[in-house]
Amino acid sequence: MDFLKTLLAYMTLLATLGVQEGPAPETIPTPTPLPSHITASPVPNQTETPTATPGPSASAAPALTPNTHYAKIVFGDSGNNVKKLQSRLIELGYLPKGSADGQYGYKTYNAVKAFQKANHLSVDGVAGPATLTNLYENPNVVAVVEPTAVPTATPTPSLPPLATPDPAAVSANITVPTSVPTALTALEGAYIISGADGSTLYRESMVDGVPALVRPGLWLNADGAPVVSLAQLSDCQPGWTLMGSSADGLYTLRACGYVVSLQFGAAGLTVVVDGEPVVVAAEDAFLQEDTLYVTDAFLRTVLKAQTVFDADEKSLVLFLQDKSIAGAQD
Repeated sequence: MDFLKTLLAYMTLLATLGVQEGPAPETIPTPTPLPSHITASPVPNQTETPTATPGPSASAAPALTPNTHYAKIVFGDSGNNVKKLQSRLIELGYLPKGSADGQYGYKTYNAVKAFQKANHLSVDGVAGPATLTNLYENPNVVAVVEPTAVPTATPTPSLPPLATPDPAAVSANITVPTSVPTALTALEGAYIISGADGSTLYRESMVDGVPALVRPGLWLNADGAPVVSLAQLSDCQPGWTLMGSSADGLYTLRACGYVVSLQFGAAGLTVVVDGEPVVVAAEDAFLQEDTLYVTDAFLRTVLKAQTVFDADEKSLVLFLQDKSIAGAQD
């Protein structure tokens, strides 16, 4: 009896499951593709996020291209181009009014350097195409707010006149002259300028037994060329030494990395630079009153210096550089 009850319950369960599940399909139907002229509708609420368009980037103002039609103007030049340059510098306040004389002297040289520095240009005192383009064409040119005169290198009023120094204050066996050398013309109030920083050169000396700073002398020869005492100049330049005497006519100068030997003999002047003979004109290096004098041409020849002489302003500008630098540029 129990077996029959169990069998009946089992059959009832099978019948119930068959009704709920239903018959399984023989095959799974394949989705019918849409016709070619109908496109599928996009899924709602899933629109594509637009890509942000980058804004224009801020660019720096283009650098002013130098106008190569401008001719370079340098220290010692004169004429209308210089006067035009000075007039513009006066307008911008770098030169005092009334100073446009057409002569590129030390005041103009200093004013150009001040303009170059204020306008972020190469500061060399040379009015080249880049400087002139900014001076004449740059709408954002930097001017001086209060027009003031560019200071000039002037001697200290308290400096005593040149006197015979203590021998210990100068190079060995070198005598500093106390009077105008024969055949040379004195330039009263003249000064020598270091082109590197625009400063006036001074040398240590003794005046009436008191230490003092005096400017080296500057003279003119018969040709109008500037002449200096090599001993005085050496005493103004750090690292320079001059040894020798007129007794044997042999001098040795160590300057700017060069070793220069000068021999005055019966055959004339012999100059050797770093062991190599160099031709120097007799008027460019000579002895007078036991003192060795040289012209600016001598400095250009043996030390590869650049010199600018302004007779009106009684100034000699020396641009000196070490041998290693000069050799690298060559």
